[in-house]
Amino acid sequence: MVPSTSNEWEKAERDIIQEQQQQEKIVNEEFKIWKKTVPLLYDLIYTFALDFPSTVVQWVPEYKRVNKESFEAQFLLASNSVNKADNYLKLGSVTLPSTLVEKNELAIPDDNIDTSNFKLLAKWKQGTEVNKLKISRNGQIALSLNSDGVIHGFNLENNDVTDYKYHKQGGYGLEWIDNDRFLSGSNDSQIALWQLNKPSTPIQLFKSHHGAINDISSNDENIFGSVSDDSTTQFHDIRIAGSSSETTASNPYIKVENKHIQNCIQFHPYVKTLYATAGKDNIVSLFDLRNYKEPIRKLYGHNGPIRQLEWDWSTPSTLVSCGYDTKINFWNLDNLDEDFIYPDSNGTASETLKRKNHQANKIDPCLKYIHGGHVNRVNDFAIHPKIKNLFASVGDDKLLEIWKPKTLHVEEEEEEAEEEEEEEEEEEEAEAEAEAETEEQVDVNAKAETEKQADVNAEAEKQVDMKTEAENNEVEKDEQKESKEDDKNTVKKEEETDDNNNNNNNKAGLKEVADDSIKEDVEMEKASAANGNTEEENNPSKDGSEDIEMKE
Repeated sequence: MVPSTSNEWEKAERDIIQEQQQQEKIVNEEFKIWKKTVPLLYDLIYTFALDFPSTVVQWVPEYKRVNKESFEAQFLLASNSVNKADNYLKLGSVTLPSTLVEKNELAIPDDNIDTSNFKLLAKWKQGTEVNKLKISRNGQIALSLNSDGVIHGFNLENNDVTDYKYHKQGGYGLEWIDNDRFLSGSNDSQIALWQLNKPSTPIQLFKSHHGAINDISSNDENIFGSVSDDSTTQFHDIRIAGSSSETTASNPYIKVENKHIQNCIQFHPYVKTLYATAGKDNIVSLFDLRNYKEPIRKLYGHNGPIRQLEWDWSTPSTLVSCGYDTKINFWNLDNLDEDFIYPDSNGTASETLKRKNHQANKIDPCLKYIHGGHVNRVNDFAIHPKIKNLFASVGDDKLLEIWKPKTLHVEEEEEEAEEEEEEEEEEEEAEAEAEAETEEQVDVNAKAETEKQADVNAEAEKQVDMKTEAENNEVEKDEQKESKEDDKNTVKKEEETDDNNNNNNNKAGLKEVADDSIKEDVEMEKASAANGNTEEENNPSKDGSEDIEMKE
């Protein structure tokens, strides 16, 4: 609600002032606590007060030895003031202990820093404020994108300056593709591809955004991503855009709509499909380019808009971010899978989540380290491209800080030993589990084999029983058949016997009849003979022949 009376305006102003004072009080208390813990948090930290705040800082890749105890590293920063006459891009150097590049010793923080450690080597006049600064990978050319849209190229070897003029407004998008080509994006919503040796005009334009370009990042020589005030993240393939006769590309090959404006984007230096974005929602979001619609994970820990992102080349699982909350946060992506109570849309954990996840972390487990050396918003930070874990940072508090987070080798060795022991224990447990599983599998196989053999034996016995039963049935059938045959034979024999008996009886009867007949004949013959004797005597020849015939 907009105040309508003077009293309401005065009250609103008082509330704003009280809130700012309260915030400053909190920041100052945090800074006091941080100063007390510096010896525990850093191997080295140098703080140098600048005349004007710097919006940018970058390390020059190469460094040189001063003596056995020290070496010299160079960096670039810009002085930006209300008075344009005081705006310069400056090349400076800092002398650091050689222990930072050697692994056998530790550097010790010093509260009484000699400002002679910082030297001004060169400076270039800037007509306007420097918004973005990038150094080529070979360390020869530094590019600055200014608030008037002009890009200045500084040759760090011979101090020559080349201007690249196309944008009509200032911006924050600047990215090297290789040592000969770079991209620029400004508040005119356009992205330009430049050839280093052709400063007169861009070789290609990309006009797909509808808001100020906030940041650009490339993952190889052909693909780059960009974020804009139009709340989109877009990806272009230079090969596709440059395949036609036109030098202007109006459509990205991937376009992602964001709920909040994103200020920065960074591709991972080794995992080409992994990228991070951050912005006005105070959240760092991790994405996979192959599945860009939803983030892999969101990182919570900033209390204000995020201004800059950078992957740590020496530790691929570490992402670094800075913002308006005066903090530089280090994120360890190895802890992505740990339990964590995610805040709701208001930035606080809901009571439901707290109840369900009472044992989970209330602080994001990926947040492993916070640099709290600034008392105003951090404008930029840089990771040295050759010296591991060496950082530089600048802010609106007019401070330049050179620092290296604490590296406790003893603790690391103990942690490594513990990790090795844990790994050995895990391996032993895994081997024991594998052996147990093997034994269990052997038992299962043996049991299965026994059951299988038992089934086979049972089946064999069943087959044998069936065969035996069949054979018995056959034998029984044969026996029954033989019995039937025997019965038939017996009956036949009995019948034959009966027939024989009958025949014999008949024969006996016939014989008896015959005998009786013979007897009768004999009797008759005898009677005849008796009667014939008389006749025989009368006819002896005839009676004699008949008598002989009867005898026969």
